[in-house]
Amino acid sequence: MVTPPTSEEAPHIAALRRAVELGFQFKPLAFKPEDGGVPAALYAERWSRDGVVETITMQGMTEAIAARIRVEDYPHGDPIWQLAGTVAEVIAELLALPAHDSPGAPTLARRASSSLWLPGDS
Repeated sequence: MVTPPTSEEAPHIAALRRAVELGFQFKPLAFKPEDGGVPAALYAERWSRDGVVETITMQGMTEAIAARIRVEDYPHGDPIWQLAGTVAEVIAELLALPAHDSPGAPTLARRASSSLWLPGDS
């Protein structure tokens, strides 16, 4: 039996569904054996024909980071845009960005945030 989302979870789940509809591919990241193999985090990416990769990493509803990185800099380069916040916030802001190389789109690489710690990161 599937439990419907709570009012607190609903906007985050809706944002995740929207990201999937728009081509983001999700995969579990860093399993927690002590919790029966439950993922410690989720990671998603979407490759654009415009020359960027957009990513979303989350550890929970309130711990997420979204980023846009130039293809030539991916996966180890600095993002040209990044935001940390709730799942719903970062997905909404990422999806609201203008297409890469269009007026108003971010262009300057900035140092990647370390706000979201992932298991195995040093």
